[in-house]
Amino acid sequence: MKAFSLIEIIVVLLIVAIITTFAMTKFNQVTNKTHLVTLKSQLALIQSGISKQKNKNILLSNLPNISSLDDASINVNNQELFKKVIGFSIVSTNTSDRKLGSWAKVSQNSYIFYLESNPINFVLENNSFVCKSQEDICKELN
Repeated sequence: MKAFSLIEIIVVLLIVAIITTFAMTKFNQVTNKTHLVTLKSQLALIQSGISKQKNKNILLSNLPNISSLDDASINVNNQELFKKVIGFSIVSTNTSDRKLGSWAKVSQNSYIFYLESNPINFVLENNSFVCKSQEDICKELN
């Protein structure tokens, strides 16, 4: 029986390493795009919920001002976010864990969504949920 030479084994390992590198890069890109799609859909739900809440307040002759989106604690894991404006809650992460694809509440009306590239900041101001990060990222979300 003839065995493989050391050079043949090294060449095969090199080819496997190169293929793995390309596969991991593609996987990371797909994961980041998945988180971006999640953000876009959740952002649309939140903005729609704010609009519905404003309209409801106007119809009930209440002040149309929305002071908060939830009663969650600030910078705490597993809090129910946006519960006042959407029919379900989104579970939070905190700023030290930075779980990708998750929201963190950083103040009474400020939130961060974590993407692989960088976190995206949002603020509830003037009854709107506004992106406060880099202009190009915010434009991509709209």
